[in-house]
Amino acid sequence: MTPVLALLLSACGPHAAPALSGGPEATTAMQKRVLAALTGETDIAPGLKLANRFDIANKRAARDLLAATLKELGLTPQRQAYGTDSENIYAELKCGKPGADAIVLGAHYDSVRVAPGANDDGTGVVTVLGVARALMRAKPKLHDVIFVFFDEEERGLIGARNFAQMLKDTNRAVHSVHTIDQVGWDSNHNRAIELELPFDGIVDVYKQAAVRLKMDITIYTTTEAGSDHTAFRRLGFKAVGVTEEYRNKDTTPYYHKATDTYATVDFDYVASTTRLVAEAMRGLTQEIR
Repeated sequence: MTPVLALLLSACGPHAAPALSGGPEATTAMQKRVLAALTGETDIAPGLKLANRFDIANKRAARDLLAATLKELGLTPQRQAYGTDSENIYAELKCGKPGADAIVLGAHYDSVRVAPGANDDGTGVVTVLGVARALMRAKPKLHDVIFVFFDEEERGLIGARNFAQMLKDTNRAVHSVHTIDQVGWDSNHNRAIELELPFDGIVDVYKQAAVRLKMDITIYTTTEAGSDHTAFRRLGFKAVGVTEEYRNKDTTPYYHKATDTYATVDFDYVASTTRLVAEAMRGLTQEIR
């Protein structure tokens, strides 16, 4: 067992609260704990703080953390190795319906070399984990859900391309793909999100989720193609990106900089976006109108 995995599993040992107990506050606490470890705010293993998630040793530590957290949530982590020491980490939540197609929900866990990558894309990673926690409590009924963390987005969507190709090569039926990239900056506090290259009908899914939650937020649409959703669209999958107001200019000023740190993340905005995406996924997987 690696030091990172041992550390994370000890955190959910016999004296720890069950991973799914508690409400939104418990989800935020989990997200803060994971993001702190991913960004060097705290040790990811004894004596190890990550300056980035670009160097191979750092990415290995991040992978172990993500696998351990999925296991903590009651999921079975899997690894898709490709290339030279590159891996996607994923887990599948089954709906129990034979032959069900899957909804893919993902974010990239790598960063550029110079940055700790708190917003880009640590916030996407912890949002996926928060949604996974929510769906473990409200089981999907119509579609399986695959939670995935992509490697090498920063090098040309390489991890997402490999994962999309695996789905295609194995003839995995996919309902839709939703990728999250940068959801930690909200200077005007309007809680708005952007849906990037939305496919037919998906904007209404997110808007209806906001209505059910009584969330008064704006959902913008853009033609941004610079993140993982594009890798899936190229192979014919219905895919959409979820982000902060990147095109509307309410986005982090610390993009790809050493200042993209844990301290700059708006966790109220992360919580808001997590609730919205979780409700959208619940709506899709339980066919709520």
